[in-house]
Amino acid sequence: DRLSTRLQDAGFEMSLSLKAKWRPDIDALEVCRQHGRDIARQWALAPLPQAAEPTAQQETCACAAATAADPGPRMQCSVCQWIYDPELGEPLQDVAPGTPWSDVPDNFLCPECSLGKDVFDELGTEAK
Repeated sequence: DRLSTRLQDAGFEMSLSLKAKWRPDIDALEVCRQHGRDIARQWALAPLPQAAEPTAQQETCACAAATAADPGPRMQCSVCQWIYDPELGEPLQDVAPGTPWSDVPDNFLCPECSLGKDVFDELGTEAK
């Protein structure tokens, strides 16, 4: 269905759904309980994501000044087409103007569709 498709597009892992009657009988309830146990087992056996190792502070150099002048490409949400412009930032999520996409926090959500950074693609530069 549409909701499952959107969640999968956002990078969520989906479990198989189970159809049940509106007023299930005892057998159907047991099937539902077993389905819940199976999903819990899948989650328990799934490997945990590795914590990112903190990176060492980079020393300032001439290339850092060049990077500050060009904050990088604009990024476009592939779901709702909202565009993140590094020159403007996103003040509602405490992303300061001039923040390149690589420095935007991982918990950033698209202001239009509320999906994460994974659904953003680099916006091509326009021909001049």
